[in-house]
Amino acid sequence: MADERGVSRRSVTRITKSSVEALAVPPPGGRTVLWDAEVKGFGVRVSSGGDRTYVLRYQVGGRDEKQRQVTIGRHGSPFTAEQARRRALEILTAVRSGSDPAGERASAQQAKAAEDDRRAERMFDVLADRWFDRHVKGNGLRSVKDVEGVLERDIKPAFAGCTVDEVTKAKVTEALEAVGERSKAAANKMHKWLRQMFNWFVERGIVEHSPLDRVRRPHAEPSRKRVLSLLEVATVWLAAGELPDPFRSFYRLLILTGQRLREVAGLQWAELDFDSGEWLLPAERTKNKNDHVVPLSNQALTVLQVLRGDGTTPGAAITTDGRVPIAGYSKLKIALNEEIGSVLAGNPPAALRLGTALQPWVVHDLRRSLATGCQSMGVPMEVTEAILNQVGTRQAGVRGIYQLYDYFDEKADALQRWSDLVTTAAFELANGNIRAVIAMDPARRSRTRRTTAGIAV
Repeated sequence: MADERGVSRRSVTRITKSSVEALAVPPPGGRTVLWDAEVKGFGVRVSSGGDRTYVLRYQVGGRDEKQRQVTIGRHGSPFTAEQARRRALEILTAVRSGSDPAGERASAQQAKAAEDDRRAERMFDVLADRWFDRHVKGNGLRSVKDVEGVLERDIKPAFAGCTVDEVTKAKVTEALEAVGERSKAAANKMHKWLRQMFNWFVERGIVEHSPLDRVRRPHAEPSRKRVLSLLEVATVWLAAGELPDPFRSFYRLLILTGQRLREVAGLQWAELDFDSGEWLLPAERTKNKNDHVVPLSNQALTVLQVLRGDGTTPGAAITTDGRVPIAGYSKLKIALNEEIGSVLAGNPPAALRLGTALQPWVVHDLRRSLATGCQSMGVPMEVTEAILNQVGTRQAGVRGIYQLYDYFDEKADALQRWSDLVTTAAFELANGNIRAVIAMDPARRSRTRRTTAGIAV
C-alpha cells in the first residue's frame, strides 16, 4: 500500500544487507520504504532510480509534534545496514539529550543560504559592473570603451569568484605583476581603474578600506616625445589609403585634424556642417568638456564627402554597421602597420631612409606631429593649442577670463596649410621623390654657414 505522499511501505522487519538489496525498485515517481523491527523510526528508502538510502524518523516534544526525518546515508556508499543502524542509535541518543539533528540541519541550511545571498551581493564582478554602469557610463566618462576593455580583459578575470572583501593587497599585487608580464602599459591601466573603483566603493561604504592603499603604479611611464617626420606622416597617409573605408577615412582625418583618437572615431554626421566647413565637437565628447569647433580643410571635407556618399546618414560617421563607431583600435593599427610595410617595400628610396617599417609609434603621435608641424610653420602657440582644444596658455589668469576669442580663422588657415603640406608630400612620396619630401619638411633642421671677413662663424 502507499501513504498520502505516494510512498509504498513494506511490513516491518529487521533491516539487513539481504533485506535491503531484496527490495524491489518502485515504478517511476514512486518510493518504497522498509522500516526496521528493532530500532523504531530507522528505515531504508528505495527510489525509482534504484538508490537505497538509510533514514531515521524521530519526534521532539509531545505526541502532537510533527515527526522529523534525517538522512543517514546511502546503502553501500558508505553505510552497511549495521553501520546505519548504529548511526541511527547515536542520533536517537542525542535526541533524548535534547538535540534536534533535523532542526539543526535546517538552521544550518538557512544560515548557508543567507550567507550565499550575502556573498552573491558582494561578489567582485557584480560590484565592478555596478561601478562601471553608475560611475563610468553614468558620468559619461570619455574613456568608457577603454575602461570596459581593461575591466573585461584584466580586472574581472583576476578576481573571478572573489567577493570584494576577499580582494586583498597581496592578490592585487599578484594580479598586477601577472598582467605586467604581458604589457606594462596594461598593468598601469589596470592599477589606475582598479584604484578608482575601490575609492568609489569606500565612498559608498561598500568596503572600509581600499586594497590599493599605498600600492604604487607598477611601471614607470616615460612621457612620449615621438614626433613623426613629414616623410613618415606621408607614408602613413599612403598606407591608410590601402585600407577599406571607414578605416581609410579614420586615419586620414586623424592626420588632417589632429583631434584625439576617440573624438574622431566617435564622429557623428550631425556634428558636421558641410556648407561652412566646420566640425562641432560637443562638450560631452571632449576631454576638457568644452565645445570645440574644428575648421575642416579642403582635404578633410573631401574625405568626409567620399565617406558620406550620395545620401545623408544619421548617427555615426566612422562605422562599419551604420550604427555604432568603430572599435578594435589595436587590430586596426596592426593592419595599418602591415600596409606601411607594403608602401616601404614598393618604394626603395623611402625604405632606404626609413627601413622596412617605421620606428615604434602610436596613433597619438599623429596629433603631436601636427602640433610640431604647426609650430615649425610659424603658427602661434595659442593657435596650435586652440586647434588641439588644449587649455594651455589661453586660459591662464585674467587672460582666461576675458580672452574668449576662438581663433577660428587662424585655425582654419593653419589646418589648411598642414593639409596641403601632407598631401603634397604624399604625392611626391608616391612618385619616389624623397628629396622633395625631406626638403619641404618644416621641422627639418638645416645648418648654414655664414662668413664674416672670410671667417666661418
